[in-house]
Amino acid sequence: MTDDTRDARIPVDRSWAWMVLAGSLVISTINVGTEKSYGIFFIEFLRTFKGTVMMTVLINTVLTVVYCITASSLLLIGFKRLSVRASVFLGIILCAIGYSVSSFATGLDYLIASQSILIGTGNALHNPPIFMLIGEYFDKKKGLANAIFISGNSLGGIIMPPLYRYVFDKYGLRGGPIITAGITLNSLVAAALLRPTEFYTRNIPQKSTQGSEYVEKESPTNENNAKETPPNDCLGDSNNLYPLISTKRAKQHSPHDANDTNDIVDKISRSSIVRYLSNGDLASSSVSSLPGRIDHRIIAMDGEHFKTETSFLVKCKNKIDCTLMKNVLFILFLTIYCFGNVAIMCAHIYIPTYARDIGIDDQRIAIIVSIMSVTDFVGRILAGYLADLSSITPHWVVILSQIVVGVVLQFTVYYTSFWRLVVFVAIFGSTAGMIAALFPPMMIEIVGMKRYRSAMAVFIICVCLFNGLALPVLGYFRDVTNTFHFSFHVMGASSFVAIVLLIVFDVIVRKRARKKKLDLEIN
Repeated sequence: MTDDTRDARIPVDRSWAWMVLAGSLVISTINVGTEKSYGIFFIEFLRTFKGTVMMTVLINTVLTVVYCITASSLLLIGFKRLSVRASVFLGIILCAIGYSVSSFATGLDYLIASQSILIGTGNALHNPPIFMLIGEYFDKKKGLANAIFISGNSLGGIIMPPLYRYVFDKYGLRGGPIITAGITLNSLVAAALLRPTEFYTRNIPQKSTQGSEYVEKESPTNENNAKETPPNDCLGDSNNLYPLISTKRAKQHSPHDANDTNDIVDKISRSSIVRYLSNGDLASSSVSSLPGRIDHRIIAMDGEHFKTETSFLVKCKNKIDCTLMKNVLFILFLTIYCFGNVAIMCAHIYIPTYARDIGIDDQRIAIIVSIMSVTDFVGRILAGYLADLSSITPHWVVILSQIVVGVVLQFTVYYTSFWRLVVFVAIFGSTAGMIAALFPPMMIEIVGMKRYRSAMAVFIICVCLFNGLALPVLGYFRDVTNTFHFSFHVMGASSFVAIVLLIVFDVIVRKRARKKKLDLEIN
């Protein structure tokens, strides 16, 4: 948890904050559940348009690239023109439009425009802002709030696949997308609960109270308190950018006051905050692991000085720290994640299609997708628990999980029945997502918190390009061999490459730690 201050007028950890969390939970359940059901959509596209797997998977490839480019751009420039609620509204509406116009599709090229561009942009507009808003409304109970919000992903992964299977069985590809759009629009009701924190800072005057000196936001007084030396690092700690509003208020929201129960939940939720890449887990984690937006911490400041500092920050946010490319550990970890993420990236599309190829009926395929969602959620929480143990480091948790993933993917030729596939999905789902769950703390350890936002922008772009290439290549292998076995072998091989690189990573980290310890002893 970050040691930041909050405006006294914002109901942090109380009151409307819980309504915001309730709305976020509903949105997560509906929209992420729909995204996790994409394997069912994929089967319908193949069945209706008789296209190749490679051509059909381009829909998801373009969606992923559009999402990540949009999300990384928002990550750099911030949400300056739209409020969080307006951004979420716009994102949900774009997703609904994307689903509804898909019912008129005449070919796969049409779906690339409707599904990929509209839904990819919509997801980028509504997903990251919710994480940011939760970070603004919660401080001491932020871990609990994140854990509840992420549980919506699992709940949606259980409920939505069987529901969409029923919808497509009854209405087909012409009526199914329209029903999907209607279900998506239901989340607008929940989005109405996402009251921006500006509602409190703009509409409620800040009064002086005994024991603390609050300053009116519009007041130009206290100029001495407003004058601060700008930080040298434009992406530095936001707490150093502007003066604190009150020492006592800062103490009230100090993370050191959190009780033991919330600390435990916070550790788990921080580790499990990341979801699969095709649904934006990189971008989501990048904003959820950072403090709330610094714009709301500007309390006592001269109007002209406020404009100067904001302009300075906007310029800084539009720049990516290119010195990151000189960091050997960063480049190595970026490569590790690209290879290690291939399996979980492709699984939600190719496993349902593989199940169809071996003769499993559509209703059981929906059950398999639900099981994979549940085990993925459990596995990510387990990864967080293991990483917090002093007896094992996070990168060794990832190494062990990638070993399991690489091995089980080499034996797909034996997964020829429903129950065998269930066992495979349970093992695979509980381990494949661990690398995604643990990369935020590992990334912070490598680049530091000051350069985390810039590092995430580079990370998202590179991973998108890599996985955007992996999806159609694996689909091409399926079309050439008429089976997914070779594609799964390649997915497993990518995990083995990640294992080798992780071992090299561990050796470098240990070597640097010994050198640092020796230097300290000499000094």
